Amino acid sequence: MDTANVQDNPELLEMHLDYDGGNTLREAVRWSKFLSIVGIAGIGLLLAVGLIATPYVLNGYGQLTPDSEGIIDVLLIALALYFGALIAAAILLLRFSRLTKKGMDHEDQHIFNRGLKSLRITFMILGILSCLSLLGLLFSLIYPM
Repeated sequence: MDTANVQDNPELLEMHLDYDGGNTLREAVRWSKFLSIVGIAGIGLLLAVGLIATPYVLNGYGQLTPDSEGIIDVLLIALALYFGALIAAAILLLRFSRLTKKGMDHEDQHIFNRGLKSLRITFMILGILSCLSLLGLLFSLIYPM
């Protein structure tokens, strides 16, 4: 094996993308684009409904527990951060599909790698949100309101 060539173009596991693997990746790119667009639209609709319903929910909750204003503020901030992270994950998934497809079409390794990095960050965000959701569920089971 020529060591100069390996140092100039390092490859992980010395693997190349064949025809079947390329088709599978293109299909994954199409689905990720679809899911990211549906996710952005769904989160947008959910936020619009939430903005419309928030005054009514806060009014009803305030009548039930008048001394819990601080808890509501913290809950609203947490929900805003949660939905912001979901939107960021959906946008990064859309970026993955766009950059990966462009990298494959133009055979540009740098663009392809940027797309894969966007996917990695998407999975990190979704993993953190999943853990936080499980912790919130566990907390609500232990300390019900």
